[in-house]
Amino acid sequence: MKKNTKHCDIYDLKLFKINGFDVLLHKILKQTREILNTEAGSIYTINEDSLDFKVFQNDSMSYEQIYLQYLDLKGLKLPLDKSNKYIAVDCLLKEKIIVVNDIYNTKKYEFLGVKEYDKNNNYETYSLITAPIIHPIENKKLGVIQLINKLKNRKKVDFKEKDKDTLSIVSSLIALTISQAENDSLKLKELNDELKIANEKLTKKVEYEIGENEKKSAIIYHQSKLASMGEMIGNIAHQWRQPLSGISALASGLSCNIELGNYVKNETIDGLNKIVDNTRYLSDTIDDFRDFYRIDKSAKEFNIANNIHQSVSITNASLYDNNIEVKYDLDESLSYYGFANELKQALLNILQNSKDAFYINDEDTKKIIFISLEKSNNTIYIKIKDNAGGIEEKVLKKIFRKNFTTKDEHKGTGIGLYMTKAIIEKNFKGNIRVENSEFEYENRQYKGALFTIELYAK
Repeated sequence: MKKNTKHCDIYDLKLFKINGFDVLLHKILKQTREILNTEAGSIYTINEDSLDFKVFQNDSMSYEQIYLQYLDLKGLKLPLDKSNKYIAVDCLLKEKIIVVNDIYNTKKYEFLGVKEYDKNNNYETYSLITAPIIHPIENKKLGVIQLINKLKNRKKVDFKEKDKDTLSIVSSLIALTISQAENDSLKLKELNDELKIANEKLTKKVEYEIGENEKKSAIIYHQSKLASMGEMIGNIAHQWRQPLSGISALASGLSCNIELGNYVKNETIDGLNKIVDNTRYLSDTIDDFRDFYRIDKSAKEFNIANNIHQSVSITNASLYDNNIEVKYDLDESLSYYGFANELKQALLNILQNSKDAFYINDEDTKKIIFISLEKSNNTIYIKIKDNAGGIEEKVLKKIFRKNFTTKDEHKGTGIGLYMTKAIIEKNFKGNIRVENSEFEYENRQYKGALFTIELYAK
């Protein structure tokens, strides 16, 4: 059979009207076929009590043939029933890789669908290898990958034991990738739903404020949220960069070792564990983002020290990139009854101000932010100071004013500290002040801004 040249390395996915998850499966299937050098393949995923067809590739077929075959298979479900003679179902239920060389001379499986496909498309299926996609740590069944017609010097040959060993390792990597993609998709969907609800609630709150002749305050609060959201997205990008690079490097290394036949079982398991650790870190970052933007329905008691640590962790990657250390002196026992996320926003605005001060003043010294928490005479004090050189006296009097900023126009709106003052005074019935402070640390004199938040214990 003459090979049709009307195909490309990655199929024209626009033809198929598929989602981002299916695009990922297409890329996974293509790379797996390249590792084992096969002509065609498909992936099925578990959906309750059946295996559902997801993606299909065949290098010997034209776009038209591929599209027609995709339409024919779309919606195909293989019941997970032991009485069925589907090789994909048998492979998943037995949790083992099944190899069939020369399918027309085997009696164990009927291959009626394959033979009908060959006849309709003038194709010849010879060898087939089917592997279950099972999470290597959680032992969760996710689906099946099937590869067709191993090629050597453009000729169809048998699958060997080495191919089974290779596909066993690759299928574990596929399981990790699919599992993480499914988890992230679910979390992102939950995040989008919660953000939608939050936006609806915020809209209602704005309307209420307009009705109470507080339109300007409501709009400014909304702008502050949007501004902090932009900063947050930048922080997430910072925090994701290193683990994503680690996952890419580990996966590439494992793939190269597999192709070269140099892989070692213990090293491969160690690499898979590191990938899992990195993906968990990415998921935790999504959780932090979601928690920060969840609107508190009602006031509740929360630990202030934990709140401070969470606020710093959100912007930690950005502080690290700017070589800024954070030193703590916190009374871990102090709690407060109020809205935890609003205090986080106030603290984040102060931290952002300190970070900007280091950039503006460009002090040639070790960059440190000091945070202390204590209680005295029924008043809780949160103090945040830096060694960025301090604030000009003429600026100190204006720093909490609406729209006042010392930054370039495109770098700041002047909302942050204004909203911090509004949150502390209006929502927490507390006080906030700022002053320049001179102090000694590690036998060296420093000067910087000192923000003091006073909350009255209830």
